[in-house]
Formats: sequence, structure tokens, C-alpha cells
Amino acid sequence: MTIKKKSTLNYLLLCATSLTLLAACSTTTNSGTTSTKTSTSASATTTSTKQTSSSSDHFTSADYETSYDESTASKITLNGSSAKASGDGVAVSGSTVTISKAGTYVISGESDGVQIQIAAGSEDDVHIVLNGVTMSSTSAAISATQAGHVYVTLTDGSTNTLSDSSSNTDEDADAALFSKVDLTINGSGTLNVNGKTNNGIKANDTLHITGGTYNITSVGDAFNVNDELNIANATMTIDAKEDAVKVDNDEDTSVGNMYLADNTMTITAGDDAIHASGNLVIDSGTYTIKESTEGIEGKSVTINDGKIDLYATDDGINAANASASSDEIFVTINGGDITIEMASGDTDAVDSNGNLTVAGGNINITAQFAFDFDGTVSYTGGTVTVNGKNQTEIVADGPGGGGGGQGGFGPR
Repeated sequence: MTIKKKSTLNYLLLCATSLTLLAACSTTTNSGTTSTKTSTSASATTTSTKQTSSSSDHFTSADYETSYDESTASKITLNGSSAKASGDGVAVSGSTVTISKAGTYVISGESDGVQIQIAAGSEDDVHIVLNGVTMSSTSAAISATQAGHVYVTLTDGSTNTLSDSSSNTDEDADAALFSKVDLTINGSGTLNVNGKTNNGIKANDTLHITGGTYNITSVGDAFNVNDELNIANATMTIDAKEDAVKVDNDEDTSVGNMYLADNTMTITAGDDAIHASGNLVIDSGTYTIKESTEGIEGKSVTINDGKIDLYATDDGINAANASASSDEIFVTINGGDITIEMASGDTDAVDSNGNLTVAGGNINITAQFAFDFDGTVSYTGGTVTVNGKNQTEIVADGPGGGGGGQGGFGPR
């Protein structure tokens, strides 16, 4: 991916000279605390170990269930600043629609200033069906504060739009779509989300997405999730002023996990494009990161397959978590076609605060510093190209790796 021209001929010649001089350095560990360069290198073989995860580990059968009984479902019809409702479990008071029990609720129409609140029993499953909905609200258009699980289905062929306003003062539900409980979004329709006060979609627990087309803009994070964010079979265009696809839990390093498979994502982010405070797994799909500070970040990052094109101004792929133990932090690349372009300066294309494993795939890097890692490296398969030259080994050369300085690569 070529988004911005970052280098000059003199710069490339200088880097090539430095890389050649340092290619012979080789030890078994990489310390980031000394002033003398120590690096780890490993020769590559032609073996490739393509891996994938089981979707059943990341989704339930209910996450994919989109069917419902139209004859028994409650109906909510939006109209301007008001709404009408029929069926059990739903009531309208002024501009507030309250869903109070388990069931299926089909929503249609357009509104300005109406909010749908989900306040059901703590064990109740609430199924929301969006069938051509346009909602603009002063606060979160849909706010789920209590339920067992909320499922939102985008009906086939429908286009749905949710927006809050820049005057939204709800510090918890500071999003166009908010859920305090586990949330699933599925179906094959389209969802447009405009987070005008902060976030686009915010979920305090887990968010699973198993289909649909999404166009999301936000002045904060596009997705702001606390415990788990799993997305499959979705098409997304995201423009976020802060993080784009984010799951983050500062208090518990066992959560904050993300799983991505069979998606098509185009991301422009003011900060991180794809961020997980826990474990991040990319199994498949196409991910184009046009702008970001850090492209892909997790406590651990595992890429099994997929096509990734990213541009970043700090780290391209980064494994880091100050609260985690060193053995929990790693970057593992088993497959995929990965293109990383970095802004000029002290930036790393691949930066692991733990170990680095490359076992397959094609990695094409344009950067001043290609690799930085604090642990050990294993390079057993795949191809690595740095600034147009194929490499037979990987050594740390990041500005912080190996105590700083520029490292080298073994050119073929």
C-alpha cells in the first residue's frame, strides 16, 4: 500500500549501508536497557504454518440467529419526535420508548429526539430488529442498561442510521448505540453510525458482530468495548478521530480480547486503528488502514491469514501491555499478506515487547526500523521484504530494541 511518500534516495542509501554493516550481529536475546546493540537473528526456511481458529471459540449459535416471528413480535414505529408501540413489553412516554421484558421488537420509521431504552430483567434476552430505521437523538439513540443479552438484527436490504448529538451529556452512554450488557449485532443489512459526542458504538461487556455493512464516524472511538470484541463476516468503513476498533480493559488482563475473521475493513483513525488490551487474533479478511498512530496493537497479536495494508506514524504492529507478564506479550505471524508503511522517524513496523515469531506469510515493510523486540525471535517460514530487499533473517533494529541504534537484516 502506498499512501504517502516517506523516503528519499539518500536516506535509503544510508539505511542500506547501516543494515549491511550490522547484519552480522547475532545473539540469543535482545535487551532494551543497555546502550550497546544486542540483537537476535534467525534464519528462515520455506516452511509455512498457516493456522486458523475455530469460530465456535468466539461466537455462539445465537450470535448468528436472525430469524423471528413477525406475528408475535412487538412493533415500534418512529415518527418525528414521537413513537407508537404495540405488543407486550414496550411502552411509550413522551419521546422515550422503554422495553421492559424479553421478546422480539421490530423497529421502523424515522425520528428526531426519540430514545429507545432497554431496561429488562437481568436474565432477559431482548431481540431488536432494525427494519429501515433513522434515529437522531440528543443522547444515545438506543441505550441498553439492563438485560441478559441484547441482540440487534439488521434486516436484509435495510439501511439503518443511529446518531447521538454533540450535546449528549450522558458520560456512560456517550455513544450513538450503547449497551451496558452483552451485545450482538447480526444480519445482512446496513448500519450507519454517527458518534457526535464521543463513541460510535459502546459496549461495557462483550460485543459480537456476525454480519452486516457498517459506516461509522465518531469524534472519539468508533467501537469502544470493555471485555471482548469479536467480528466476523462484516464490511466496515470507519473514520474515527481517536481509536477505531477498540477493546480495552485496564483492570483485568485476562479480558480485553479481540477476534477478527472474514471481514473487509477500511479504517482511518486518529489514534490506534485496531487495539486490544488483551489477545488479538486475525484469522482472515481484508484490512486497509489508511491512517493511524499505531496500526494493530494487542497484549499479544496473532495473524493467521488475511490481507493487511497499513500506514502508521508510531508502530505498525505492536504487542504491549504494562500490566501483563512478559510471556503473555508476543507477536506471532503464521500467514497472510501484510504490507506495512511507516512514517519517517523513530517508528517500528513490527514491535513486540516480548517475543516475535514469523512462521509464514508475506511481509512487505517500508520503514526506517523494521523490527523491534525485547525477547527472542523465531523466523521459520514466510517471506520478509524490507525496503525492497528480501531478508533471510530478522534482527531487532528499532529505536528502543537492543538498546537502541540501528540493526540489520540478512539480505538474500
